[in-house]
Amino acid sequence: MTILGIDPGSAETAYTIIDGDYNILASDKLPNAMLMVLLPQMEVSQVAIESIQSYGMAVGREVFDTCFMIGRLQQKLEDMGKPVTLYPRPEYTRRLCGVGKVNDAVLRQALLLRFGGDKKGEPLSLLKGASDKRSAFAVAVYHLDGMPLRREPF
Repeated sequence: MTILGIDPGSAETAYTIIDGDYNILASDKLPNAMLMVLLPQMEVSQVAIESIQSYGMAVGREVFDTCFMIGRLQQKLEDMGKPVTLYPRPEYTRRLCGVGKVNDAVLRQALLLRFGGDKKGEPLSLLKGASDKRSAFAVAVYHLDGMPLRREPF
């Protein structure tokens, strides 16, 4: 089993692919057009996408562009036969960090505590350089955490 976690953006989108044991198989941040071309080449069984949630505040063009990208990703992945689940950031960060309001530094610390370091050769080393890649990993982890227990056949 592999899970593709996606943190969409208006111009660039981060993704992380993990296996059923939470190992990071791939992670990157790419221009949206490039990611759309690469999606069919990614061998994943499920997809978790960070979604947008209303906070009752005025938003700009960038937020709407991100919403459009979420829709494009969802449509393309569903057309490919991949099950897609959308998770708003507060939902998955609250579960992973244990607190309500979470910034990128708090999320990074929670991931480091659970999975280990992010220096070269350490478990989270592929996430270095972009908080968006950590968010993509976190949404994939949250999705995997919520899956029913896999039982071995008798």
